Amino acid sequence: MRSLFLRIFLWFCAGSLLLAAVIVGALLFTTPDALSTAWRRVGRGAVVSAARVAAETYESSGSSGLSIYMQKLAADTGLHPQLFDSSGRDLNGSPSPDMVRDLASLSSPPQDRLTLLAPPDTAAVRVRGPSGSLYSFLTTLPRRTDRIVWSPRLILSFVLFGCLVCYLLARSLTAPMVRLRALTSRFSGGDLATRVTEASLLRRRDEIGGMARDFNDMAMRIETLMRGQKRLLADVSHELRSPLTRMRLSVGLLRRSVGAEGSTSVSRIERDIERLDSLIQQLLVLSRLECAATPPPMEKLDLAQIVTEIVADAAFEAQSMNRGVRLVECCPSVVLGEQRFLHGAVENVIRNAVRYTKPETEVQVRLFRPEGAGRAVITVVDSGPGVLESELTHIFEPFYRVGEARERESGGVGLGLAITRQVVNLHGGSVQAFNQPGGGLEVQIALTLADAA
Repeated sequence: MRSLFLRIFLWFCAGSLLLAAVIVGALLFTTPDALSTAWRRVGRGAVVSAARVAAETYESSGSSGLSIYMQKLAADTGLHPQLFDSSGRDLNGSPSPDMVRDLASLSSPPQDRLTLLAPPDTAAVRVRGPSGSLYSFLTTLPRRTDRIVWSPRLILSFVLFGCLVCYLLARSLTAPMVRLRALTSRFSGGDLATRVTEASLLRRRDEIGGMARDFNDMAMRIETLMRGQKRLLADVSHELRSPLTRMRLSVGLLRRSVGAEGSTSVSRIERDIERLDSLIQQLLVLSRLECAATPPPMEKLDLAQIVTEIVADAAFEAQSMNRGVRLVECCPSVVLGEQRFLHGAVENVIRNAVRYTKPETEVQVRLFRPEGAGRAVITVVDSGPGVLESELTHIFEPFYRVGEARERESGGVGLGLAITRQVVNLHGGSVQAFNQPGGGLEVQIALTLADAA
């Protein structure tokens, strides 16, 4: 059971049902002392007085008068009275089997005193009539308690009411946590401006209120740190562009002044400058994407054409490295996007696959549309060494390198896939990486089709 609400709800229900069972058991197995209290509540003296009146009524008015009196007594008090003479004969009707057994068990109780019998909800009193004859007056308590316990409708009503109370209580305990969980999901999804704004949560003085306030403090600090980091990268990248431009000019002048013996060193300097310039360009692109508050202007794009062009260019360049790129499947697909960003995102993934696939192998690219999904999916599969499972989610982070030496040797700095993720996210899509069973890495890009957007 993973739902906290369900666990609390079931525990409350179990507790309520256990309490109800204890109460029902207490009512079902009520002790004679408890029923003696009930008889006192009815009034011992009143029962004795009723017995005397019954004896007097019988002697004065006979069985018919006694019957009228007994009916009125039953209607007024809810008791079930019976009057017997000294021989055990019922004087106001046919006795029930229970009454007969109770009378048989009555062995000369004290006169004018109420005596409890078995079952304990039955009592008897022996009185003497005006003529001096002895009479036994037996009666039972109204069985309202039994009817309350065993009434199916009442039991069902209590169960439903208890479940409703448990539901409301469990809901009141878990509802704030559900709202906090939704906010943490938004924050972890990249919305760093997410805050708890509900005054009802922030004003609480319990653990949930403390959690809400701590979340706001944490979110503010993380947002400040992340924005400061992004601003620093952007500022440094901008500041480095001017020195790079001057370095290019200086290298051009240097190449003219040195002879053939110095051209090798100058070429190495030029390559380092180009690499640094590429890094700065990628940093600026990533900074713009991360700081973009709204998606770029979108237009309908032929995704199949974009993928076909990228595969053709990558295949031509891969030939020099004894590698290949093949478009295995290309389903016509139209998506909403920004041409330059989307082209660069797909190109980053394919070029990254070409870089790491083994020599004399090929990178396989597919573009297909899952039936009923309303999206287009691009998969790029290489035949390289793959990535550790624990690192699959990290390869889309800026500057993350799976193999330090290998990455540097290949010329990558860990920004290409990070840019791809930002672009795909801005387009409302998703990007994931999977290891292939036979070796190699598969990167999957999913984009919403234009007619499904």
